[in-house]
Amino acid sequence: MAANGKSFLIDTTKCTACRSCQVACKQWNELEAESTTNRGTYENPPDLSANTWVLVHFKESAQSDGTVAWNFARNSCRHCVDAPCKQRAESGDSITIDEETGAVLFGEGTQSESFDTIRQACPFNIPRQGTDGQMYKCTMCVDRVHNGELPACAKTCPVGAIQFGDRQDMLDAADARLAAIQSDYPDAAILDRNEARLLLLLGDKQSMYTTVVGA
Repeated sequence: MAANGKSFLIDTTKCTACRSCQVACKQWNELEAESTTNRGTYENPPDLSANTWVLVHFKESAQSDGTVAWNFARNSCRHCVDAPCKQRAESGDSITIDEETGAVLFGEGTQSESFDTIRQACPFNIPRQGTDGQMYKCTMCVDRVHNGELPACAKTCPVGAIQFGDRQDMLDAADARLAAIQSDYPDAAILDRNEARLLLLLGDKQSMYTTVVGA
């Protein structure tokens, strides 16, 4: 795998929850829009689906001083370095690992896999099943990456909260960013640094974010 593949770095201390990453993902992958309702939060839709592969979660927490903390975190496939979903697949062709990027890819063969088995294998509860029986999730935009382009979400992020590149470069960038912000964010941490290709940098304690993070 070239240069140990690719990785994302998602910096929640920069994220403004504009959700341009959600929109870009839908546009590039030609995913259908979903009907939503006002649930008393800016977060919508309420969950990932076969037509929503990237979702920014919101969590509001009342603080002891009477203020409200508002934390945002992206939820999508983490593209695990040693993907449990692939390990549990019955067919070697239904879930594959892209040689260039390390992306974990679901194919049409997932129609023949047990959805419950594959979903339960995922430590982040990511896979979703479409009406056609196939399983869907983020593809790391491998079609774009193979042509020298950034994934759609990273390309569109207006504040630089999403970086993408060679895995070691992203690990180094994550470590450097963590060191730079720890005086202002003493609880900052990088989740699943060694296990996932999506490096999630949290500014606050993990409990301050939606329970989906690191589930």
